[in-house]
Amino acid sequence: MTRVTTLHCVLLAASFVLSANDLNAAEPDGLATLREMATADDTLDRMIGQTIMVGFSGQSEHDQGVKAVRDQLAKGLIGGVVLYPENIGSARQLRLLTAYLANANSMLVPFIAVDQEGGRVQRLDRRTGHTHYPSAQKMGRDATLTPEKARSIYGRMAKELAGAGINLNFGPVVDLSLNPWNAVIARRKRSYGPDPATVTSLARSFIAAHREANVATAAKHFPGHGSSWSDSHKTLPDISRSWQESELEPYAALSHEGLLDMVMVGHLYHPRFSDGDRLPSSLSANTIEALRAEDTIGYRGVVVSDDMEMGAVRDHYALDDRVVRALNAGVDLLVFSNVKSRDTDLGVTLHGIIATAVRDGRISRTRIEAAYERIAALKRRLMAHDLAGRNAPEAQ
Repeated sequence: MTRVTTLHCVLLAASFVLSANDLNAAEPDGLATLREMATADDTLDRMIGQTIMVGFSGQSEHDQGVKAVRDQLAKGLIGGVVLYPENIGSARQLRLLTAYLANANSMLVPFIAVDQEGGRVQRLDRRTGHTHYPSAQKMGRDATLTPEKARSIYGRMAKELAGAGINLNFGPVVDLSLNPWNAVIARRKRSYGPDPATVTSLARSFIAAHREANVATAAKHFPGHGSSWSDSHKTLPDISRSWQESELEPYAALSHEGLLDMVMVGHLYHPRFSDGDRLPSSLSANTIEALRAEDTIGYRGVVVSDDMEMGAVRDHYALDDRVVRALNAGVDLLVFSNVKSRDTDLGVTLHGIIATAVRDGRISRTRIEAAYERIAALKRRLMAHDLAGRNAPEAQ
């Protein structure tokens, strides 16, 4: 019985091999197509991952939140992380944390970002042994401050960030301080002032200093948060009557000089920057079209969202709706602070939302490809600079 069964199995296996060979011979194009489809899906998944940045909990490789985002970076499910005060301890701890995350994926360096503006908004601060930098308002009001001195101040900031393993600073703020009672910009001293020329000059020094240290920057908050009467962290500001055309001038000047690495779009409402029904600028194609228009700003780089968990959008749009609307509007990089839930699977969830939307036609593949190319181009610039620095001959 055993011999018969064994012979039967051998013959059956041989028949399967012959059948497979016949199939390969008869339908080579079909099998090739299947392989191409699998490769295309893998490529799409990697491109989708580059459009996602998340916050996380923890300070070391032993913390669950840190392990989770490193795993997501390694798998290409996300393209970067944002650091908040709970992630930042001593200089040594921070450097170990960023190194652990930076080494997760060898294809494209992950963005490791912070908000380091100076004044009240700086994640690396005196509490953790880091340097304190003056606020934008103080810089803008200093009549003795030259562009060279400003660049020197921001040069120290950028070198400290680079030394900590951070390669993206969500600054400078280029909002004009047009409303002195504005709680989120003017009252927190985050603007260089009401004059577009002053704002542009100091933003130029900020960006140039960061580029020298190989830290990318993100000018914010397009189309302008400085005239608003409410805080987008809590509600959707209506800037229909307060916004002024001059608020676009810093973006136009910096764009024409080729100095914009990223532009952060804010959660604001103005009919000019909305597709209707009080749609926030961050979810509206009209906003990105205005930013890209050749006859005005002509910006061609990465568009990054403000935190997609702020009240201005969170309270009115479900998670998947926010994601789909923002990407379709032309936002390339979505930022989720994750500060409330500290969901270790948030990156996985976001990737799944986008992948499903692409495959069912709610987001076009070309939209993802365009976002990916802009992000990848910036990351390649950062990587090339680092490589050049490592290969440079040592001074004798």
